Amino acid sequence: MRKFRQPNIWAVVFFALITRSTAPAQIFTSSNVSAEATTPVQHGSSIIELDDGSLLVSWYAGRKEAARDTRILLRHSTTGGANWEPTQTVVVPGECAAESWFSNKTLGNTALFQDTENVVWLFYAAVEFGGWSGAHIEYKTSRDRGRTWSEAHRLTGKLGDLPRSKPIELGSDDIFLPLSHSAFRKYCGGMRLEISDGKIMKKVLSAIAGKEYSHPTFVAVDSNRVLAFLRARRRDGSVQSASFDVSKNTWSSPRVTNLRNPNSAIDAVRFDGGRILLAYNDNANYRNPLSIAISDDGINFRKLRDIENEPGQEFFYPSLIRARDGTFYLTYTWHYCSVIKCVHFDAQWLGLNPVGGP
Repeated sequence: MRKFRQPNIWAVVFFALITRSTAPAQIFTSSNVSAEATTPVQHGSSIIELDDGSLLVSWYAGRKEAARDTRILLRHSTTGGANWEPTQTVVVPGECAAESWFSNKTLGNTALFQDTENVVWLFYAAVEFGGWSGAHIEYKTSRDRGRTWSEAHRLTGKLGDLPRSKPIELGSDDIFLPLSHSAFRKYCGGMRLEISDGKIMKKVLSAIAGKEYSHPTFVAVDSNRVLAFLRARRRDGSVQSASFDVSKNTWSSPRVTNLRNPNSAIDAVRFDGGRILLAYNDNANYRNPLSIAISDDGINFRKLRDIENEPGQEFFYPSLIRARDGTFYLTYTWHYCSVIKCVHFDAQWLGLNPVGGP
């Protein structure tokens, strides 16, 4: 009878060590962006990667939501979110936009964007009367990566307009800003802005049908189609999806996805192969856990993993980007508005192959 040789145990161990050492390492780090802020409420963050590879995060802070002492803050990080520079105050209580007779009463959600001319845009909610139904969208611009800022300008004239998610680029001088309207006739949609040299040359609003949706987030599928993912205005709802025809400037009717939504904001980015990553609360009634899901078609999603999952707490209002190196940054409101947190992770941590794969 032929005898089989036992494998060399040391060869097996050596092979295992070599395989482990060559496997790509997973990235997951976290930091508190609002660590220097002293007010109880930190909320409504937005994050972008600037042209020099640094990060910029904005948010609003105050004694409570809609308090008169609310201001809009910024922080830079030059080392991938590990070390944050001192906090800047960009919008203070009582500022008055150049096109307005009235100063702001309080401030809200922020949305950052850097255009092809490297002008940084900061859009934010400015309330003149009452609560959020008395808000306008205002903006400031910066030509030095957020170090100094222009005066405030009025973007929308209607009461009840609010930004939330980052704009996307439709062309070199054409950006698309997601917004919600929360006054007399509730709706959401996008405002196309024709921009040049830090100025807005033209504005076109395109509304999505349905008063039950708010806080859209946009993903460009190709040069003529944008997908919007919509927050439900009620608990025990579902994330909805609508498609925008760029050439016709029209929206499709929203369709329900398989993701739950507890009346909380979401955010999305495009991944390899046209797939979509979406940050959301995987719960019908509570803003916990904060999770990441992936979809091929914008309707059917598969949950990948939780960013946060702590009983009795809430984690919400995500702002998600994909950096030039292929990794991801996510800012969000942590522990009932006490902190703006930033996490940095990669496709391996999500269990994905960054080029094709599952």
